[in-house]
Amino acid sequence: MMEFDAEERQTPCPLGLIAATVALMTRYADPAPGQTASGPCDVHPLLAKKIAANLLFLQHHPELPSHFAQVMAQARAQWCGMVEHNAGSAPLPAAHAHPSMRH
Repeated sequence: MMEFDAEERQTPCPLGLIAATVALMTRYADPAPGQTASGPCDVHPLLAKKIAANLLFLQHHPELPSHFAQVMAQARAQWCGMVEHNAGSAPLPAAHAHPSMRH
């Protein structure tokens, strides 16, 4: 039996992260009111922040090519702009910071 080290950091699968991000973007675009207790006004800022965070992870993912990282950086910049403009929140972490891939 293989032991699992709880402190070991694991990089998420890039395809899984892409799929999750697309699912979040879909939910953001069509919040489907009535499916959750929270309305779109409550959920949208959280979704946008999570989308921006996932794009940052994808931007720095070691298994993805550099041109993919450039596209993710541009997309993240747009999502960060939406987050800051619509939510009036504090800025998200800088794109040049290398995020932890553990999530």
